[in-house]
Amino acid sequence: MTTIGILGVGGLAELMVRGLQGSGYRILLSPRGAQASARLAAAYGCEVAESNQAVVDGADGVFVSLPAATGAEELARLSFRPGQPVLSAMAGTGLARLQSVIGRARGAVAMMPGYANALRMGPSILYPEDGFWRDFLSKVGPVHGCDDEKTFTAAATFGAFSGATVGWMAHVIGWFEAQGLPANTARALVAGTLRGNAEVLLREDRPLDDIARGVTTPGGITELLLATLAGREALAAWDEGLDRVLTRIGGEPISSKKSDRSL
Repeated sequence: MTTIGILGVGGLAELMVRGLQGSGYRILLSPRGAQASARLAAAYGCEVAESNQAVVDGADGVFVSLPAATGAEELARLSFRPGQPVLSAMAGTGLARLQSVIGRARGAVAMMPGYANALRMGPSILYPEDGFWRDFLSKVGPVHGCDDEKTFTAAATFGAFSGATVGWMAHVIGWFEAQGLPANTARALVAGTLRGNAEVLLREDRPLDDIARGVTTPGGITELLLATLAGREALAAWDEGLDRVLTRIGGEPISSKKSDRSL
């Protein structure tokens, strides 16, 4: 049985452990966050190592979800085996930085949303391609390999986008509740609408612009809502926000006007 060691037992680690149940992996947790590690061990049959080094020594591959601010320094204090697969999910820690602290181990970087991975529905991005980690990530959702680190860094902003969409859904659900809809109806209506539209984009072969025009009747209510949002620069604000996230994680934003594509 393949053993995956997890360094950093926080929220992401817990969600990944949930999604990996029944996948055939043996999970070895670091003692960092002793209460969380003990709880996961009791709930999901994981094992807790005596130290971070014991995690590395006992694992075939090491998944790193340490805090981004200190994670690289913590890894530098550990000894990895030559060729040992190490996957970092620490935002803003590039492949070169990771490789510099894990020596002759085989580094790769990834990003995933977390909550959706617990349901085995969350997409992950991976750089560089690595069969060991592609197989691992495929157990918790679809995997998208990136050809270069610039593309990976740009794609990694979807981690922030994922969380922001939850905040946006909560806001819209609140609006429907304020109009008198029961809370469970408002939640199901918003979530079901977005899930249905997402399936349209995933399943339809038509160009995205064609689909967008098809749901925006001239003079209709969709056009009214989009025009109102554009007039308040609400759509452009998504570009600005993603630009700021990309800059934070080490990328260089390129100006885009795609937010207005459906008007």
